Amino acid sequence: VRGKGSYPQRLWIRSRGQVHVLNVDEIEWVEADAKYSCVHLRGGETHRLREPISRVEARLDPSRFARIHRSAIVNLDRVVEVLSSGGSQTVVLRDGTRVPMSRSQKLRVFELAGEDA
Repeated sequence: VRGKGSYPQRLWIRSRGQVHVLNVDEIEWVEADAKYSCVHLRGGETHRLREPISRVEARLDPSRFARIHRSAIVNLDRVVEVLSSGGSQTVVLRDGTRVPMSRSQKLRVFELAGEDA
């Protein structure tokens, strides 16, 4: 099922020998783990995929998901706060998860959010 543009509303992923169908709206964030990716869902469920974060990123709508660090993608609808401390940036999600944001991605994230950095 595809929504806006040509991005799917559900992702079919292989994880631990099973195929899971994930609703894109349930994705909180995605974390790189070497050649794997960990997809963190609302409610604390996590799926470890045998594919790099760049491949997961290509399957997600860039108007809804932002690569905020080389090792992290966040669902922009889940972001509640951006903290700055000592030159570093951290994105805080609705569930309280803190995800580091690289300086190089800061402007892009604020641009996607329609805000000034």
